[in-house]
Amino acid sequence: MKIIHLADLHLGKYFNGVSLLEDQSYILDKVLKIIEKENPDVVIMAGDIYDRSVPREDAVKVYNRFITKASKLSKNNLIIAGNHDSAERLSVLNSLLKGHGLIIEGNVKDPLRMITIDHKDGPVDFYFFPYKDTSVLKAIFDLKDVKGDSNVYEKIIERSLIDNDHRKVMIYHGFVLPSSDEAKEDIATSDSERFLSVGGHEYIKASVFNDFDYVALGHLHKPQWVVENKIRYSGSILKYSFSEKNHKKSISIIELGNDGSVLLREEPLVPLRDVIEIEGSFTDLMNEVHLESTDDFVKVSLLGDEEILDPMNRLRNVYPNVIELERKREIRGVTTDSVDSLSIKNKDVRKLFTDFYKEKNGKEMEKETSKMFDEILKELGGQNEAY
Repeated sequence: MKIIHLADLHLGKYFNGVSLLEDQSYILDKVLKIIEKENPDVVIMAGDIYDRSVPREDAVKVYNRFITKASKLSKNNLIIAGNHDSAERLSVLNSLLKGHGLIIEGNVKDPLRMITIDHKDGPVDFYFFPYKDTSVLKAIFDLKDVKGDSNVYEKIIERSLIDNDHRKVMIYHGFVLPSSDEAKEDIATSDSERFLSVGGHEYIKASVFNDFDYVALGHLHKPQWVVENKIRYSGSILKYSFSEKNHKKSISIIELGNDGSVLLREEPLVPLRDVIEIEGSFTDLMNEVHLESTDDFVKVSLLGDEEILDPMNRLRNVYPNVIELERKREIRGVTTDSVDSLSIKNKDVRKLFTDFYKEKNGKEMEKETSKMFDEILKELGGQNEAY
């Protein structure tokens, strides 16, 4: 059985204030061409279809157009909600396109929803496990006395799993880590992934999915295996932060053998605009273009102590999509950590803020902003004390 696995579309997302909807429409057209070429038995979309629970109207139009076309190209399209999605809004097309092989599951069912898809190599059972906080899962499945997130998931799967000789696929959105501490270090996260619990990541052990032949995951944005040839994040369709600049975005094409074996082939996703970081002195960056395409989204790190008036707008004359700017100052004989401590020590809060504002914006703070900061500081009861 051939399965196309994707996730984390985040339709309607802004990248540092810039709408990515044009880029998302472009890449989804590429995805449709891959679906048409591959003619898969199943297409899986493992959550975070939208970037917000109340999506923009234009994002909904892009989603509706994509899903309608995908349902004509693939006879089985299976979708779950992620932590960014609203289950109800995501499922709005369910009744309209159900006869065309579209199944959207926004809510966790007790037991977990399962469908069987027949295939010449034998039937395959697909289980739907949309994102829900563990506290909610405990209430749904009456597991309030069970301690530990992984134990909760084990109980849910044990209760839901049908004992048969079918091959089994789980569709899940959440944070899954290998069971061994050593392997956990290899799992890559990024800045654009929202925490799944207050105070840190909520995660479950990969071992809870031992009974499945393949686990199609959503949430982490880098394409990667959690367990080789068994549990996989397909990754996001685009780079959504500068921490993802080195990611190779792709669609995961899975061949599920009649014995439950898994073979992976990745189809690259080449974006309309890439995500690039460049650094250098202001003069060098202005005099020599450092990009293959000046349409790419750019983070600029300025080197040196040169005072520059309005650097962001001036850089945009050469690099139109500069969306982040930072200054890197070089001080001989002083490490970066030392610079941080030197710059903070013996400075009052107001001075720290004005220095930060100037460094980020390339200009002095306006009177109105300065006044607003003083009022906020006063409300917080913060005297202008040195650190």
